Order: sequence, then structure tokens, then C-alpha cells
Amino acid sequence: MTLALLPGGKPESEPDRRILAPGAPSSPSVVPLELARHLELGEPLVWWDEKLHIERAPIVLASALAVLALGLVSLVAPEFWMQPATTLWQPLLAICSPLLFAILRERMSRRSLLVTDSSIIEVDFGGNMQRLGFDNIRKVKRDLLRGGLRLEGARAVVHVPAVLQDDARAAIESQRRGRVRTREGVDDETRWLP
Repeated sequence: MTLALLPGGKPESEPDRRILAPGAPSSPSVVPLELARHLELGEPLVWWDEKLHIERAPIVLASALAVLALGLVSLVAPEFWMQPATTLWQPLLAICSPLLFAILRERMSRRSLLVTDSSIIEVDFGGNMQRLGFDNIRKVKRDLLRGGLRLEGARAVVHVPAVLQDDARAAIESQRRGRVRTREGVDDETRWLP
């Protein structure tokens, strides 16, 4: 008896993107087991996606601004670099703080989202899960720390990264279509919630 090693991963015949429910946006193929375990037994999955990578554009922009600021300081006040290192680190930290904030923001915004027929589920990079039913959403506002949106309920808070906002909204809208819409009790300053 011999054992043959089969290549792992997604089969080549499987499509890259898959539509899981009528009217929902496409999802990246089959949901991984570590995300599927957050679904309840028999719960229909409408859409899922994840933000795993760090966007380079905000980091490059913050880096360019820091280099520009340091270049201007060098041209206007070259004696700035003559001060001792014990006092130099404070202004350098102040100049580079937008870059540090951009890196921190991008790292904190990495997460996966799953939309079912009745709720939205967030799984952050550490594996922590938050579930928020569509009818339990009380407030929708911009998330200044992580970027994107923050959906608040009575007992849960779900963060939606900016790159997943449109698809998450379309998935929720596909499930809310045909239902009576009441905006009572929902504070949606962004008008994002369908």
C-alpha cells in the first residue's frame, strides 16, 4: 500500500469568486473552516470576505509627508540636527507620528466579515468574534481609529473595514430587500445601512 500526497489548497476547477446568495456580491471562494465555525448550525451564509493585507497607499503617503517635513526642517533650520539625541527624538517622534498612526490603523483594520440572512459577524485577526443582528443595530458611525465603519448594538460592536464597506452593504441589502424598513431607533449618520 502506498500513499500519494495530494496538493493542498483550492482545486484548480473551482472559481476564484463565488456568489453564495441571490443579489449578494461575490465572495472569495469557499469560506475557511476557522471562519465557518462561527456560524450557527444551518445558518445560511450570504457573503464573506476578509482584509488580511495592509494597504500601502496610506503608509506611503505618511512616509512621503514625514520625509518632506524632515527635508524642510533641514533646509530651513540645519542646526536642528546638531542638538543632542536626548532631545532630538521628541520632535522626530512628532514628525513621524502620522506614519506610526497609519501603520497602526492598517494593522488594526485587518479582519474578516461574514453576512448571514439575519446578522453580520466580525472575526478580528486574533480570532475574536462579534455577532450583530440587523435588527439590533442601534448606531452606525465612522470608525476614526481603524478606518471604515463601526456598527453598534446593545451588546456587540462590529467594525467594517473601508475596503469591505460596499460589499457588506450590498450583502445586507440583498437580505433586507422586500422587508418593511424602519429606521426607528437607528442612529445612522452615514446613511450606510440599507
